[in-house]
Amino acid sequence: MNPIFDFQEVEIALQELVKELLEVLDAEKNIYDGLLNISKDKTKIIVEGKVDELDKITKMEQSAMLQMSKLEDKREKIINRIASITGEKPESLTVSKLIDYVDNEDGIKLRSMKDGITKVLTELKELNALNSKLIENSLEYINFSLNLFASVGVEDNNYNMGAEKLSNKGKNFLDFKV
Repeated sequence: MNPIFDFQEVEIALQELVKELLEVLDAEKNIYDGLLNISKDKTKIIVEGKVDELDKITKMEQSAMLQMSKLEDKREKIINRIASITGEKPESLTVSKLIDYVDNEDGIKLRSMKDGITKVLTELKELNALNSKLIENSLEYINFSLNLFASVGVEDNNYNMGAEKLSNKGKNFLDFKV
């Protein structure tokens, strides 16, 4: 066999795998974009206290995560195949390392995809933190309200013989905490 031919075959195989990887990364980015929009809607729903809609949106998130899981499996298989061609370990093969193995055009696409996904994930992380805080605040308010309701005092006119008012203990209507 001619070594140049083998090198060309390897290069062609690598280019095809990188194109597959770019397609998977693009699909993942689209799902992340969708999750970002869902999280923005979720913020509004939490603020407005629409519990039914919150349940629906949570189901949409779960569906997106199932799709993402399938894409992650596909991406890992592609990375393993690329690693076998490049001699890199799959767990250490990063976009930056992969760019060293591909032509300039694919390198630019990979870097752009990486930057786009990183930006969306950063926004998603911030929104999820905000949503978590909003939910936590809502639960604290609910607990506070329940505690107020549970410790409502019952007024009565209990006086002893010396016309002194007897202690007025609050009567608990509820004896649980959410």
